Amino acid sequence: MEDIERARDAYSKGFYLEAEKDYERYLQIEPQGADRKEAWDRLSEIAVTIKGDYDRAVVLLEAMYLELGGNANEAWKIMFQLGEVYAELGNRPKAIESFEKCLMHAEGNPEHMYRTQLRMARLYRDMGSYDLVASTLENCADSASESESKARCLYELAQSYSFISGWGQARKALEQLLELRGLSEETHALAVFLLADIYEHERDYRRTRELLESILTTYPNPKVVESRLGNLPDVQPEPIPLKPPSE
Repeated sequence: MEDIERARDAYSKGFYLEAEKDYERYLQIEPQGADRKEAWDRLSEIAVTIKGDYDRAVVLLEAMYLELGGNANEAWKIMFQLGEVYAELGNRPKAIESFEKCLMHAEGNPEHMYRTQLRMARLYRDMGSYDLVASTLENCADSASESESKARCLYELAQSYSFISGWGQARKALEQLLELRGLSEETHALAVFLLADIYEHERDYRRTRELLESILTTYPNPKVVESRLGNLPDVQPEPIPLKPPSE
């Protein structure tokens, strides 16, 4: 136990290189040690947050998964961290592969399922795969067990549709979000603000104004709402006349 105690002491004092060596030695000489999970956790933490050595983090996390992956909760945590590391390395296919393994280990845990799907959707969006973004976020909303989690999935879905000018789908997602009960004031305000964006894009300035005025005191930054209201046209534009049918 001398190595693990020395490693803890070095880690607590910020001597991370010394701690790293002792944690590594502990793993080598204590194949059945009770503190192996602690050693793996500290080594991966040092690799990622202290040294920024993501390639080493991949090796550590994959080895950690082989040893501790029999426990679904631990397996999910390891694979989720591995997915984040691959994303940092710019290896999106391997990141997606890691998060897909997360989904397998998230069965029966709505919080893990929600977090994994939300993270995967953001990766798909970075990749420009908006069909996968939509399907993943729809599944995310369906599987979420709490209103706030479901709302987050629907908000991300609406945002993603707005990025590709899918205004109708974005509005539908936000309207579904706003029907949820038990939402926090901030979540409600953020959704209303995005919905106002959509109505403004459609040049329905009256409805835009109504929505923005409804969140003047609840939006996280009221000055942004005030600025938006101040820049709205005073009058509703004339509807674009329809062309008469050709004779």
